[in-house]
Amino acid sequence: MILSFASSKGGVGKSTACAAIGARLATRGEEVLIIDLDQTRTLDRFGRKAKIPGLTVTAIERDSFTTLFREFTAADTYDHILIDLPGAREAMALKAIARSDLIIIPAQASEPDLREALVIASDVKDVAEERGAPIPYRLLLTKMSPLRTRVTDFAYLEIARHGLPMFRTVLVERVAYKEMFLTGVAPDASDRFGAAAEISALTDEIEAGFGKVKPLLPLDIAAGQGAA
Repeated sequence: MILSFASSKGGVGKSTACAAIGARLATRGEEVLIIDLDQTRTLDRFGRKAKIPGLTVTAIERDSFTTLFREFTAADTYDHILIDLPGAREAMALKAIARSDLIIIPAQASEPDLREALVIASDVKDVAEERGAPIPYRLLLTKMSPLRTRVTDFAYLEIARHGLPMFRTVLVERVAYKEMFLTGVAPDASDRFGAAAEISALTDEIEAGFGKVKPLLPLDIAAGQGAA
């Protein structure tokens, strides 16, 4: 399974989601490679602190991506490859998208983040058209308030209006996700109830079938599905 985490807007939780999901897959006993292509090298630093068997984190230069990716996949060493894409729209990111099984687009429940998510979704569609095959993608809402607010209702309505496929699992604003980069401890290990439940549910959604979850609709929100 090859997952790419894409956003050209900072602060959306892209690296956090990538690290948390990668750690979850590794703790289940699978071999996971995280490729850090982001200029901040956040995951590279996390990988040096994390002592999680089965999890390998490597930062590579963007102009080496195609060659090294080919080597990684040919070696058949890893069950999963997760790619933290750079926080910018560039040709190399499109190459990674073309090689992915699923694109995860993290975003907060805000107008700027959702606008950027739509831009990334458009890029994915363009790459899929060039490739001649669909590339599944889904929005992942991050840093959500545990309480339902007018802002979150606006976000769900906008997502439904644009028909943007999304995960039903959201990542709530939790200390465990921030501490992960200080301690190297996976959030589902330090927070066995909140973060663990979220990451487990999110991983289940990813594996259940790429792109098969429908966008939330206004009716879902009225029924209480929009609350984080």
